[in-house]
Amino acid sequence: MPPKPKPQLTHFLLLPLVTPTSRPQLQSSLQRFFAEVTTPNDSRDPALPAKAIRPVGAIHLTIGVMSLPTPDRLAAACTYLQSLDIPTMLRAACDPPPATLSPDPPTASNPPPPQPLLTTLSGLHTLRPPTSTSSLHASPTPSSPHLLPFATALRAAFTAAGFLIPDSRPLTLHATLVNTIYARSAKSGKNRWTKGSGRFDATRLIERYKDVEWARDVRIEKVAVCEMGARVVGVEEGGGGVDQVYREVASVELP
Repeated sequence: MPPKPKPQLTHFLLLPLVTPTSRPQLQSSLQRFFAEVTTPNDSRDPALPAKAIRPVGAIHLTIGVMSLPTPDRLAAACTYLQSLDIPTMLRAACDPPPATLSPDPPTASNPPPPQPLLTTLSGLHTLRPPTSTSSLHASPTPSSPHLLPFATALRAAFTAAGFLIPDSRPLTLHATLVNTIYARSAKSGKNRWTKGSGRFDATRLIERYKDVEWARDVRIEKVAVCEMGARVVGVEEGGGGVDQVYREVASVELP
């Protein structure tokens, strides 16, 4: 029996990281990173292709990917997101629940407000062996310890509802900063970089940026469903070419 064809990936569930507060931090740190890694002073470091560096507007935390090939399926996924009780999910992710200073103990009709989701993006990491990788990411430092439990609960809910592609691996939240897939030629699909596979030895880069903070105390403000493929929205000042964003088709604001 021939293997089942892989579903076409059309959308993904994510936590956006670009806000009016975080954008200046990300803009500054990524511009500096762009200048350093595309024209390195030390010949032992790989000179990364400019198109491999992700624009500020595309920085996010992916929860899972979806195949929503019809308008009905897309509408159903958007409706499902809107139907979730996000405050309750946030409170459930806090273990133990936060203490309250209210003189009245919390009850079902008077629950404590959920804690805001804050994170600090730091370091440089890879999900592949560092000696042969095509992507690098910053990790969200858990300034809010309920960030990962909340994201994991979202993934479980969307998977159970049949919208996310099932993934048995533990969720690893990461913000991609480098991916050489974006240096490929749009016409041929081949990598424009001299290294045909797009993989490179990132060992020294990871060591060099292990203590870097890209943005501190980023408040995650919403959960969103976006289309695959970032779109150009304008010129980004100071390197990195144009800025890009993902087209949002549905979102829910976090309390």
